Amino acid sequence: MGGRRTLIRAGLVVDAEGCRAGPGAVLVDGPRIVAAGAPAAIGRPSGARTVDLPDAVVLPGLVNVHCHLDLSHIGPVPFGGDFVDWIDRVRLKRAGDDQAIAASVRRGIDLARAGGTALVGDIAGAGSRIPIGELRAAGLAGVSFLEVFGVGRRQGNAIRALTEAVKFESNRDGSQDGLRLGAGPHAPYSCGIDVYRAAAELGVPVATHLAESLEELQFIRAAEGPLAGLLKRLGVWDETIFAHQAHPIDYLADALRATPFIAAHLNYVEDRHLELLADWRTTVAYCPRASAYFGHPQPGRSPHRYRQMLEAGVSVALGTDSLICLDTPDRISVLDEMRFLYRRDGTDPMTLLRMATTAGAVALGADPSLVTLAPGPTAGLLAATFDPHNPLDPLRQVLQRDDPVRWIVAPAPAGESQTGPTT
Repeated sequence: MGGRRTLIRAGLVVDAEGCRAGPGAVLVDGPRIVAAGAPAAIGRPSGARTVDLPDAVVLPGLVNVHCHLDLSHIGPVPFGGDFVDWIDRVRLKRAGDDQAIAASVRRGIDLARAGGTALVGDIAGAGSRIPIGELRAAGLAGVSFLEVFGVGRRQGNAIRALTEAVKFESNRDGSQDGLRLGAGPHAPYSCGIDVYRAAAELGVPVATHLAESLEELQFIRAAEGPLAGLLKRLGVWDETIFAHQAHPIDYLADALRATPFIAAHLNYVEDRHLELLADWRTTVAYCPRASAYFGHPQPGRSPHRYRQMLEAGVSVALGTDSLICLDTPDRISVLDEMRFLYRRDGTDPMTLLRMATTAGAVALGADPSLVTLAPGPTAGLLAATFDPHNPLDPLRQVLQRDDPVRWIVAPAPAGESQTGPTT
């Protein structure tokens, strides 16, 4: 083991849990961190090779808690301003056969890796099990949320699909590869409350889109509007679908309080929901670039309340949504979400780092220490460039730049040991 030791010396080493040293060092032994901190505290271990990165910030691997890797073949496309029209266009363009789905997911995995992603919460669209197979083959850990649709009398079909998939996957030991199957009821306008209740009882991670658009609020409150028209046009409307006179969060309250959900977007929440989300241990998967892409929150509405959520004790993690709404065609990275929020809102860099690492790991049921610099197994280490001659804090410099990160200790493929630093 001693021959595999590498001492990485960098301009700054930092994680979300209090490790910060500039200059700093990380001593790794294969896939494990031995120590991280000030160079003087670590010294020069006998037999370790040294990698010097004076112009780099060393970070743990990142966690993308909400993405759609099976839409990666579509690539970035502009939003025309009509949400339902956008849904129709995506439905027509999404991959249909197993081979095409697999190819799109593989592209998404490559882009996620290029963005420094160590753990992922991927939405496997249209109930496909192809994505979890591709994630497993690539060794990308996290959760593959099997997305289902079912309203009115069609809820039984969605419940059966989730139940059968969970039963099938239960024969595998996900701890061997760090990848689990989760349940993904799509949204309150495309899944009835029985689907949500059933998903909450399956004993697996659950994720959904929630309070994403004003059209969703209109549908749940009054069973009308563009989304009602979409369901009718698709032929899935029946007389059991009715107005609930409620906000989507209140509509799903029974399910949300039953198990911790990952709720994507939450662009439109009310004051009283902050305490409820905290009590229910809901994790908000905030995808800031996606919200901006779709024009949320709409004019006249409050800005996204992620900072108030954090103050209220709600866990907020970062996601990217799909490549369709991103401005980085070469990567899918929550670092770019961090940069977006830092530039737009001046959000504290350490808060952003926590949202991009440990908050997401906890939401996905992974050991959060994997995405810190704590001694023990690591999900990988990244280097982000900064200018050592610039007096500005190195992490703030990283958030002001547009450079992609690079792996210096790459995550190992499932079932294999890591070979050590790549630099």
